[in-house]
Amino acid sequence: MASYQVYYFPAKGRAETIRLVLEAAGVPYENKYPADWAAEKSSLPFGQLPALVITDDKTKQTTTLAQSAAIVRYLAHKYNLVAADPLDAALGDSVFESISDVTNAIIKVVFRTPDAEKPAAIEQFKNETLPPFVKAHTALLEKNGNKGIYFGNKITYVELAVFNAIESLNKLVPDAITPTTAPALWKVHEFVANHDKIKAYLASPRLHSR
Repeated sequence: MASYQVYYFPAKGRAETIRLVLEAAGVPYENKYPADWAAEKSSLPFGQLPALVITDDKTKQTTTLAQSAAIVRYLAHKYNLVAADPLDAALGDSVFESISDVTNAIIKVVFRTPDAEKPAAIEQFKNETLPPFVKAHTALLEKNGNKGIYFGNKITYVELAVFNAIESLNKLVPDAITPTTAPALWKVHEFVANHDKIKAYLASPRLHSR
């Protein structure tokens, strides 16, 4: 058995999909926040957060796993939150990677664009970047019966990651993904939000407000 600490700032950010995977798996974890980030940074494998601190309950040996995508995939495979078919699992990985493309694009628009240029950049994101993303995801979801699941019949880390991406996108660009603009993607959001363990998490004090 192992114990987990999700090491990140007191926010959702790049750690939230990690938390969602642990919550969906019903695995206890502790949030660990930096007390002195400047001093702690050099102790991490790549000097970045998030990280997952894994403690072997028997030997008390700890391992620090870095990079959010690696952490998510590790936990998903360990706790059976991946598609059963190897090809579907690989296709799920490709869906997961596509999320980074669109979230990195909106982060650039919102946080790295001069204020005077931001309204036009947001419109460009909504009109040029977002539609291909929605189209590609809609095609995959419709191929699987348009039930809010990409592959098979069970929740995987892919749906959890998409849920988190929709939450983030709608916070940065209100109504980016809605039942009207992207009905198939919104079904993913609803499917995850109504998952028993995730529903409990979303109503709990463990959920970060930002």
